[in-house]
Amino acid sequence: KEKFDLDLKLARNIQESLFPKLNSIPGLKYEVFRQTHNQLGGDFFDFVRLREGNTGVFMTDVAGHGISSAMVAAMLKVIISTIPYTFKLDPSAFLTYLDEKLASEYSSEHATAIYIYINFLRTEISIANAGHPYIIYQKAGEEFKEIETEGSLIGYGIRKPLADTIKFNYGSGDRFFIYTDGLIENSGNDDLGSEGIVKILNQFKDSPIHELKSLIVQEIALHYQTTVFTDDVMFILAELE
Repeated sequence: KEKFDLDLKLARNIQESLFPKLNSIPGLKYEVFRQTHNQLGGDFFDFVRLREGNTGVFMTDVAGHGISSAMVAAMLKVIISTIPYTFKLDPSAFLTYLDEKLASEYSSEHATAIYIYINFLRTEISIANAGHPYIIYQKAGEEFKEIETEGSLIGYGIRKPLADTIKFNYGSGDRFFIYTDGLIENSGNDDLGSEGIVKILNQFKDSPIHELKSLIVQEIALHYQTTVFTDDVMFILAELE
């Protein structure tokens, strides 16, 4: 048992080291919240740094909990580092590549994922979604709304392209919120649902993002009457400058 606990602690430290250490990205302010159900989890995010300061934002939720899902999340981090550069500028190609690699190397594993490419020079945002909860987007000063994007889970290797890319221009002060489904589904309790999270975001939509993050966590804890989730939970709240 002691050795297992030590191994688990080591694995936890390794997993922590895979998360991005960036505190700031020019052109993007962001806040991250994450909580694992066990010591290890299958929720993972990464910032993909690109030429000319452009950035990709990736989030995945690997099926299951614990060691095996954490291993797959780590593998996805490795695969991302091998993705051809041009695919990093095309969310659909990015997710399709991940899908093929995961299907060929870990055929029994699958995950939801979302990838957002931000071109700061063109003030353009591109999004593709592989079965992940929809991005919730706020045009500056307006309401938060879900943007519906179609795509299949990664890991099956059957659909090409895996997901559609949608692209639009953003304005200064626009915000987006991406999350894993542990946030809106908490077994044994009243599910919050995506409409519940949209409602919370709109209730506090004028708050600065660091305050908004705390308010979201507080409101979700109130809804579920607990601060301990029954699933891995993660969200990123970002503001474009």
